[in-house]
Amino acid sequence: MALGDVLPLTWMEKNGRASVGGVELDAVAGRYGTPCYVFDVAHLESRLEEFEKALGGIGTPVYATKAFLCTALAGLIAPTGWWVDVVSAGELAMARRGGIPASRILLHGNLKTRAELDLAVEGRAAITVIDSLAEIDLLDARAEGRPVDVMIRLNEHVDLITNRKVLTTGGHAKFGLTPQAADTAAARIAASGSLRLRGVHLHAGSHITDPALFGVIFERLAEFVVRHRSAFTSDHPVMLDVGGGLASPYLRTDPVLTPRAAADAVRWAMDVIDAEDRIGPVEVMMEPGRSLVANAGLLLYTVGVRKPLPVGGEMLALDGGLTDNPRPALYDSRYELLAAGHLDLPAERPFRVFGRMCETDVLLDSVNLPASIGPGDLVAMPAAGAYTFSMSSRYNALPRPPVLFVKDGEVREVVRRESLEDVLGGQLMMEEAEPWSITEMEKAV
Repeated sequence: MALGDVLPLTWMEKNGRASVGGVELDAVAGRYGTPCYVFDVAHLESRLEEFEKALGGIGTPVYATKAFLCTALAGLIAPTGWWVDVVSAGELAMARRGGIPASRILLHGNLKTRAELDLAVEGRAAITVIDSLAEIDLLDARAEGRPVDVMIRLNEHVDLITNRKVLTTGGHAKFGLTPQAADTAAARIAASGSLRLRGVHLHAGSHITDPALFGVIFERLAEFVVRHRSAFTSDHPVMLDVGGGLASPYLRTDPVLTPRAAADAVRWAMDVIDAEDRIGPVEVMMEPGRSLVANAGLLLYTVGVRKPLPVGGEMLALDGGLTDNPRPALYDSRYELLAAGHLDLPAERPFRVFGRMCETDVLLDSVNLPASIGPGDLVAMPAAGAYTFSMSSRYNALPRPPVLFVKDGEVREVVRRESLEDVLGGQLMMEEAEPWSITEMEKAV
């Protein structure tokens, strides 16, 4: 546990200045402005390889695209053996544009639209993950006899201690099927003329720090398959998807969970329950999201305001905040913050750090920075690669920041900074908007 675990792989410090991918962050900010998302491509490539090696011989990693997705990242994933999971037509389209074949796409989601179910029927995704009993009937009706491969998502309580807002199992979770409903689902799928049951999935929640939990999840999945083995298609290995949620370190004191530790917990469970003897051939799937991208990315900000607080102490206001990283507001998430251009100075003065939005958008309750820091100085927030860009917004009509990929001394703007024209692009005056009335609806009927 150290600050180095939080930082991108190629982070370097020289003469008090930080660089990533061989590019000084001061230079990046000068060229592209702030806020901006900076991703270390070498870090991404290293993590892709690390997960593949960890799961070698037992299964396949599946990237949970909700954590962060752009076509450039999809392009990095496409040549590997990774699958991806998507929860919308938009994520699916972005993955396909990046070169990921339909044969390596899982379609998740607790409320898939009819249009998204049609994408599954058309073969735009390899497997659809069933999240409700009603979805079985909808998908079967739209398939009209065409084969559609599916998995069942289970909702079984597991002992995961995490923020309740990112817990995806248990009595208050919206995802998946209770054990009783899952039993019904297996029977309905087996009786379907179109749906073929390929596997079963259980995702405990986010920020798992105990690797043994993946072994527990595997055992739950295997027990379900044993009860319903005849419902599963016999011409493929049974897919046992243990979900994702591997923790990533955000603070230098956070624990580090390796892909190997999680995979070894599954291997142990496979041996203990004699999975292949009881079930037949199995393929393990693991769905890391944040643990692939969180520590590869950082956010660059410029300090805009420094002033005293009425209750004592001082505050800094940065030129971003809630719109580019909503996690502190949503989950009380905590981060490090580094003076990227003054790393040679001791970080000895505490500050409360705010964003610039018209909210009390506290980014950090207290963080130590150099005493001399002030307006115009560059700061870097590491471990900001997950659930930041993907959850960003245009609150206060602010254009979204760019996404920059850095490697070997080069910077590529893979998602351009939005302009005011982008923000105003869908806005129409009343007289410009095409009218529609109930009369038009009656004509259509």
